Amino acid sequence: MFQDIPNKFNIDFDSRKIDGDDFVLSYGEKNVLCRFDEENHAVFPRLSDFTNQIETVYAFCIDGQRYFLSLDDNAYANGFEYKKLNLLKNACADINQFAGITGFHYHAFHRENKFCGTCGGRLFHNPEKRCMICESCKNEIFPKISPAVIVGVIDENTDSIVLTKYAEGDYKKYALVAGFAEMGESAEDAAKREVMEETGLEITDLKYYKSQPWGFAQNLLMGYFAKVKNSREIHMDETELSEAVWVNRKNVDVQPDSISLTGEMMWTFKNGNI
Repeated sequence: MFQDIPNKFNIDFDSRKIDGDDFVLSYGEKNVLCRFDEENHAVFPRLSDFTNQIETVYAFCIDGQRYFLSLDDNAYANGFEYKKLNLLKNACADINQFAGITGFHYHAFHRENKFCGTCGGRLFHNPEKRCMICESCKNEIFPKISPAVIVGVIDENTDSIVLTKYAEGDYKKYALVAGFAEMGESAEDAAKREVMEETGLEITDLKYYKSQPWGFAQNLLMGYFAKVKNSREIHMDETELSEAVWVNRKNVDVQPDSISLTGEMMWTFKNGNI
């Protein structure tokens, strides 16, 4: 998955000023300023590519290369244009794919935090760390991370797994049962609840698989596999799902090297590694 690409991802804040060779990540609502080379690698502009002065804040460092976030709504660079953010999902796997996805998480944080939720004062970026600070009450706000679970529910008797399709949204391919952890819940309790709510199935032998940061939606995804308990009859929540079915291992339609945790978990099951 894309978070496995960097040899070294350094999230420690760097207060040094931006340099001409540093990369700049600039976003619109669902767009990113970039270009794609002949092999479909995402390429981002460096500060030296911008003809006008732009306001930036430090984002992170990947394999020794610094990335900054543009705070300007109309930042333009020679040889680059705003393209749909989702194109990064199909880009060649490299550190720029990871940077573009993770940078959008930081962009969303700045877009959504303009005023203090405590006193209503104006928020400004703290120059010494990765947070916003209120000019009035000095309240500090850090990037939001929403925990979510993904569950591969398996029936060993039929060698099958539950695949679902969302009722809404643009993603129409099969996925696994998923949902957000609620206040006071452990990830394990959230996994059991989401499976019951969406499919009516009870699960047992819940085992942690892997986690994934998902900057597209500011999530931290936690993947689990579990076995169905008692009845395997599905009672689907039609407000959440358009389809929920048992699919035999050999019939799971998925490709290797998926960008997503869901895709990797489906591939892991298909190939008999779970």
